[in-house]
Amino acid sequence: MSKTATAVSVALLTAFAAASAHAQDSANSAELRADSAALAYRNAVVPAPPGWKGPTFKLAHDYPTQDPGTCPKTECTWLDLKVDFTLPLSGPAPTWGSPWSDYIQRVLDYVKKGQDEALRNEIGWKTTIGNDNRWFHVPWMAYDPTRGREYVHGMTNERTATLSDFGEDVEIDRGISKLLLANGQESNKFFETWAFGVYNRWGAYSIGRTIGRNGVPVTGNYGGVAAPAGLPFPEGTVVAKLLFTTATPADVSYLKDSPAWQTDRHEQKGDMFLCNRKVQEVRLIQLDVAVVDSRSPTRWVFGTFAWNGNKQGKTAWDKLEPVGLQWGSDPWTFPAVAQSGSIPAHESVLNKGIGTPQHFGCNERLAGPVDNKLSSCLSCHGGGFAPPVGFAATKTTTPPIFGFNGQCEVNSVDNAQYFSNNQFPMAYTGGQYPDLLSMDTSLQLQVAFEQYGQFKQYGQPVGCKASK
Repeated sequence: MSKTATAVSVALLTAFAAASAHAQDSANSAELRADSAALAYRNAVVPAPPGWKGPTFKLAHDYPTQDPGTCPKTECTWLDLKVDFTLPLSGPAPTWGSPWSDYIQRVLDYVKKGQDEALRNEIGWKTTIGNDNRWFHVPWMAYDPTRGREYVHGMTNERTATLSDFGEDVEIDRGISKLLLANGQESNKFFETWAFGVYNRWGAYSIGRTIGRNGVPVTGNYGGVAAPAGLPFPEGTVVAKLLFTTATPADVSYLKDSPAWQTDRHEQKGDMFLCNRKVQEVRLIQLDVAVVDSRSPTRWVFGTFAWNGNKQGKTAWDKLEPVGLQWGSDPWTFPAVAQSGSIPAHESVLNKGIGTPQHFGCNERLAGPVDNKLSSCLSCHGGGFAPPVGFAATKTTTPPIFGFNGQCEVNSVDNAQYFSNNQFPMAYTGGQYPDLLSMDTSLQLQVAFEQYGQFKQYGQPVGCKASK
């Protein structure tokens, strides 16, 4: 280990120790005495109010206790499709078409099986299909009162541009929460994004082994490296995430006919979002999928769909158009390397013929319409690391996966590390976070570990600052 990494490691452990000592001052708080299981597995930050007549979210956490084994290729049909994730770097970059379009369509067919064709608000997302417990949620995501799960559909707040009560502006200068209009120009308004993610039974088997029934994260040893006990996620794992925006068709015309769902979201005042929440509509704009595929250099393949209200189709699913696929972060492409040595991205393939304007990601990497255009799907998720069990996270003790100065703008050490390929249980590239635990790309598990650490150290979540 380098002297720099050693120094940072000592600094991190010192910070963890100092925070732990500080936590003793909160040892008698009411919430510290609360049952961690109840906090981990509760449905929402606040329950539905008396008299509520709308949909009510229920956490699906009856995780499989038996190893589901190898996913049959009759079920995980994309694993039976001949694809090449190791294209020669000296050759041309991949272009959209078969087999890439077939691959993502097969994943979509798996995800939508048994779901409502119109994706109606009153039905929402079905976790049980017939007698099959098909989809599951990650615990501890209803602890944070600011962005934690709401009670209607179990959505969490992502990528809000300006939260006036929260004491800071979040990444306004990096295009976050900006949407492209039908003419391809960037909207001058800010919109919130609310989303929820689900895992199939292969992924849920890992989650159940990683978070105990008492709500405490469990770690073990993987190849001599400390790691969450249930990871890595096995081949056959499927993750799906629906993302909704507060924008309307009046703001963004291609949202026409987009499914409108209710969510207990922040009230808005101009371009500012307040701490107070109330039930309001949001509209489906994006669907993300991710699968474990051992043929990929990262073991993961991420895909994104965007809503296109102008597309013909009999169901809501038909109007979700593929944006592209990604199986690596392209460490040979600017800004991971200098412009002079950069090659076109080979580990993303983009649907340039999509019917809605897209900003995509950094230098032709994959990102969806409400994602950071200076990032990419795998670059962000590949930085999913959490502190040791029982320690809260800070901005300086975890990788800057949601943005940093110069992101996608200049060749730098930060960009080279961010746009690198990482496979579980490798540490974050650069070695400056040696004590963190790899979450195998799961940002939801990262939240779970961090929120448990917040509870364990301080006995209460980070609160939302009162309105001024």
